[in-house]
Amino acid sequence: MVTKKKNGGFHMNNVSTFITRPFQFEGTKLHPNVLLMCKLLVILMTAHHMFFKIADPFIPFIPALDWFNEYPNVFKYSLRAIYASSVFALLFNIKVRTAALVTGSVVILSIIASKPLFFNHTFICGCALFLAGLTNDKEPPYLLIFQLSLVYFGASINKFLEPDWWSGAFMDTWLGTARENPVYLYVSELLPELVFAKLLSYIAMITEFAIAVLILFKKTRNLTLWFIIIFHTTLFTLTSFRFGHFIESLAIVLLAFLNIPKEQLRISYKQQSLHPLKQFFTFLDRDKKQTWSDLPSENSHWLRLETKDKTLYNHEALKDIFLYTPNFFMLLIAIDMAMYIVLYNHRTTLFVFNMIFIWSVIFYFLPIHWKKKKKS
Repeated sequence: MVTKKKNGGFHMNNVSTFITRPFQFEGTKLHPNVLLMCKLLVILMTAHHMFFKIADPFIPFIPALDWFNEYPNVFKYSLRAIYASSVFALLFNIKVRTAALVTGSVVILSIIASKPLFFNHTFICGCALFLAGLTNDKEPPYLLIFQLSLVYFGASINKFLEPDWWSGAFMDTWLGTARENPVYLYVSELLPELVFAKLLSYIAMITEFAIAVLILFKKTRNLTLWFIIIFHTTLFTLTSFRFGHFIESLAIVLLAFLNIPKEQLRISYKQQSLHPLKQFFTFLDRDKKQTWSDLPSENSHWLRLETKDKTLYNHEALKDIFLYTPNFFMLLIAIDMAMYIVLYNHRTTLFVFNMIFIWSVIFYFLPIHWKKKKKS
């Protein structure tokens, strides 16, 4: 906290430390990756005007909430004040579990109070924040695993019970008529009527049900997470539609499954060629978890990462350094938002840049060894 000097001033080091708290993730009652998820979710929702969407009850899911309309603006401004306070506390690492619980509760309550505010992506964010507040830094975030499974289970069952999904009518109406998607229209003309629509419908239903089941098992969880990323990115590529901020919300929730080591990251590098890389990561490493040292000049590797469980070299090491640096993801969302603002009136250009950016990140981080090892 900021402390006063005897002359009435403030210690500048304490001020600077407080200002950098939004970029610090260690030392709280939440896992660093779960805290990262929470911070990114509130940034995303606030950027999408969540604060201003909170209003007095309007066609509430619970009719009793209409009582607040007898006192105009009390409900609205009370929830807005609580939302702003809890978001501030979460971003600045003040009672983070309580802040996540309160923020999630406000989002859920505002949705319950006004049916027009109900969107899957907003509700998922509220639930994720609420469940994150119920976790701790001692156990894996099981509640978030169950939430993700429930989301896909509900989505698949909802589709299984709809005849229009089995007949392909929904997919054809959505992509063919509503969206006029050129890829869908082109492929559909090459095949018998509704065949392509049925194929896409069945793939969506089966995929979502498989995800709901496989995410529950530790052995298949990592593969399932990658499957989720590729599935939704492919869907975005095909439709150029983000479903509100569902895709961003989902990507952020997946960060809760990162396993950031608790101990220091020991990094060795070729100083002459990689000094800018060290400066970049040192700038992002607000928690001071990385210790950098020089690699001997005769060493054949240019980068080495040592943790308690493993030692990695070169690009494999670089990938994990990125993943274990929470502010790398803060930078990614900042880049995405900046692209959206700058290219808002140039949607085609924005879509192309998004595709290049997202697929480049995916292909780089895929756990696949693209280069074949040379025979010794």
